[in-house]
Amino acid sequence: MTTTPPLRILFLNPPDLEGEIYMKEVGRCGRRAVGGEVWPQTGLAYLAAMVEREGHVAHIIDAMAEPCSLEDLEEDVHEWKPDLVIANSATPTIHNDSVVMQHIARASGVLWGFVGPHVSALPVETLRESGADFGLVNEAEETVSELVRVIAHLMNSDVVALEPKEKADRVREVMKDVRGLVWRLPEHPDAESQHPHDRIALNPERPSVADLDSLPLPARHLLPNRAYRLPFFGRHPFATIIPSRGCPWRCTFCRAGKVWGRKIRVRSVSNVLAEIESLQRDFGIRHVAFMTDSLTLDRAWANELFDALSRLAKPIEWVCNSRVDVVDREMLDKMKRAGCRMISYGLESGSQEILDRTEKRITLEQSENAIRLTREARIPSMAYFILGLPGETRETVEQTIAFARRLEPDYVNFHIATPFPGTALYEQALAHGWLTSDDWRDYEEEGSVVLQAGELTASELKQAQSRAMRSFYLRPSRLLREILGLRGWGDLSARVRAGLRMLATLRSERR
Repeated sequence: MTTTPPLRILFLNPPDLEGEIYMKEVGRCGRRAVGGEVWPQTGLAYLAAMVEREGHVAHIIDAMAEPCSLEDLEEDVHEWKPDLVIANSATPTIHNDSVVMQHIARASGVLWGFVGPHVSALPVETLRESGADFGLVNEAEETVSELVRVIAHLMNSDVVALEPKEKADRVREVMKDVRGLVWRLPEHPDAESQHPHDRIALNPERPSVADLDSLPLPARHLLPNRAYRLPFFGRHPFATIIPSRGCPWRCTFCRAGKVWGRKIRVRSVSNVLAEIESLQRDFGIRHVAFMTDSLTLDRAWANELFDALSRLAKPIEWVCNSRVDVVDREMLDKMKRAGCRMISYGLESGSQEILDRTEKRITLEQSENAIRLTREARIPSMAYFILGLPGETRETVEQTIAFARRLEPDYVNFHIATPFPGTALYEQALAHGWLTSDDWRDYEEEGSVVLQAGELTASELKQAQSRAMRSFYLRPSRLLREILGLRGWGDLSARVRAGLRMLATLRSERR
């Protein structure tokens, strides 16, 4: 009996054809990097690990971390001869990524699909607009495992001897049984009379992974780990760890609940420690970003984690996100002892009325208290604000800028409200006619305006964003604090690069 070789699955973080660097956070929206960040493709590494667990071969090309031309990428695909290509994509990059994948498909004939928040929010529309053969919707680990199983089973028949198009059609046919998949049906002989929408099927939804410990550790041996940089960590490479999934909050501008579900699921602390030990032992990485919407929501679990991190023989430095209403001095002190070097908080606005409209369910007083307590614990803080949310006025913009200056977090970023598909804000914008663009390339928080939901014009919002950043950072007291806070030449170099990049961004936004 002849056995067929294992499947070859290529995971791709596509190159940007315009030469920009996109920051693609795990399961989030994706946006331009302001400070020169290059983020690990941990989500793709999870999927690759599932493929390897099934006994097949995975390969990752991260063309953001290791830039390559379209021609070089085509040559790599031709040489490696994958059975499937799965590309990570986010809303502002979907157009770029579609062009890249269409080019590869024309050159190689390979079946290809998307994974990420955009295809999860708009599965049928994404396939219709991009020409993709399939898409993985929401949490994709178990979906990709089942997909390779059904294809591998198919390949044990005489399908391997078919012509490429016939073989691809047979592969499409078995996709109908895979939950969590959107896919393009084989072309009908009378395809010209069919609407493209009619040939796209959305399979039943796949439940979220109940036991996160059941997943293998990400296949980081397939990633260019030394290329990943976060200016806050200087020249040290870093990794992202996903310790929990799910977010119970219903902030109108966020789609974390759409991608990860509302129920909080946590990995065991021992499982997280095993990943940290692997990072240190196998890759020499001791700097980590915990990628979850709030590391501190489950207080008992968080305290167990912080105690364990404090006892590590080789301590790590790490950053995380948190909500302002779930931290106190005792927890912050534990975080400091455990190696926490920065906490990011979503403060969003200096207007309580705007906050209430977003269903953020925090108060200005809670934000002020969290920043103060974090400072007292000697942990740097990062505060995120959003300008242009529904109901925004010139007065509330000024309130937000003044609020940021008064709280004096260590770092701030002012985004422009962007109604990403999959958010309640997007549905509100559709219902009220607030959208000013249907070009996904414009759905970019760092300088584009696609939402008109207040009294400010697009030009005024861009100017307000630029003015807010300058008002916070370009103060003599602020610049002196940055200088006094430097931790060496590497830190200086990283911050200078980040600062120059930020100033270039601000100049471009003023034009």
